[in-house]
Amino acid sequence: MTIAPTVRGWCPGLHTPMEAADGWLVRVRPPLGRLSSAQARQIAHAARTHGNGLIELTSRGNLQLRGLTSDSARAFARDMHAAGLASIDAATEARRGLLLSPLAGIDPDSAPDAPNVIHALDAALAAADTLCGLPAKFVIAVECGGHIPTGTLRGDIVARATDNGWMVACGNRALPCAGADVARIVVALAHALAAMQPASRPLRDPTLGQAAFARTGMGDAITVPAARAHRPVLAGPLPGHAMGVVLPPGPITAGMFEDIARWCDKRGNGHMRVAPWRTIVLEHCAVRPALPGLITRADDPRLRIWACIGTRGCACAARDVIADAHALAPDLPPGISLHVSGCAKGCAHPAPADITLVAGPDGYGLCPHGRADNTPVDIGLSLAQIHPIVRGWSPARTDATPRHGRTEPA
Repeated sequence: MTIAPTVRGWCPGLHTPMEAADGWLVRVRPPLGRLSSAQARQIAHAARTHGNGLIELTSRGNLQLRGLTSDSARAFARDMHAAGLASIDAATEARRGLLLSPLAGIDPDSAPDAPNVIHALDAALAAADTLCGLPAKFVIAVECGGHIPTGTLRGDIVARATDNGWMVACGNRALPCAGADVARIVVALAHALAAMQPASRPLRDPTLGQAAFARTGMGDAITVPAARAHRPVLAGPLPGHAMGVVLPPGPITAGMFEDIARWCDKRGNGHMRVAPWRTIVLEHCAVRPALPGLITRADDPRLRIWACIGTRGCACAARDVIADAHALAPDLPPGISLHVSGCAKGCAHPAPADITLVAGPDGYGLCPHGRADNTPVDIGLSLAQIHPIVRGWSPARTDATPRHGRTEPA
């Protein structure tokens, strides 16, 4: 096994760490998004042994560890393989990155054959040793219906349960099929896209779907509109006797991850699922974890806040945006979303938010209803100035003109 550091800004993986200001980043993707409490404790131990003891949950449900070295990253990969959490082969590990509905197989309203579809797809991807050349950010998602609505998971290829079976969507095209055919169609589309080597991805350029289906010879794909849905609230009791806990903005300590594992043993069945949206689903758990810092209620304003690592771990960041995000949380009105970004890259949330704050050397820039890379309507805002702005925000507010800070850089 060889580990080569990637260019900064790429998606880090288990075998492709990325250097940050606080050391190397690595990610582990538990097989099919599920791990035992014993495996969770092994991850926590590895976070302390090989890194700085901090763990993040990414938007795709991957666990990200921080503060490693190039040598300790290799040791971490070996430990994850020994724990049954990863493949020792980098290519196989990269192919098996699936974005899954976290309630598949336990939500009574989800597709009953979803577990079979998911296992078959995982096995087919693991065996597709000629599949290579897909972008690092390429996503294959599986939506199973039920509590997690259609359009919640976004991917370059999406297997989606419907009222009449399944369909496989790629860009603006989709092919209805039986569950038993999902794996074959998905792998064929992935091979087609890898052979095309397009400059973009279907998630960014939906027209690629038609070309990919045509290349596979599956000409019966139909045109489908983009499926988009608001993400569901997963904090608190969930269908299928599950309990959702959401991590606060920023990393948690290995100790907190161990506390979740202990609660999973004590009050659940000893298994958890890592999911998108900073969520951990505890199986067969009826009691909200009494653990400080975790989000277990649907009305917690932190569910509507995104923040990157900031100056705690990124040289590009201008402020400790995690601390600022937590300070602003009590001010956030119901239904309003907030993105506090350390720089204009907007890594924590590339989409628009009601309020986007972008840290700079002289304070924050304000981008109403925008992304971090938008032109701010106001700059140089201090945290003291931002508190009343957030408190007084309403969904109809546009902030077309600057109000508080400087309008030109100092």
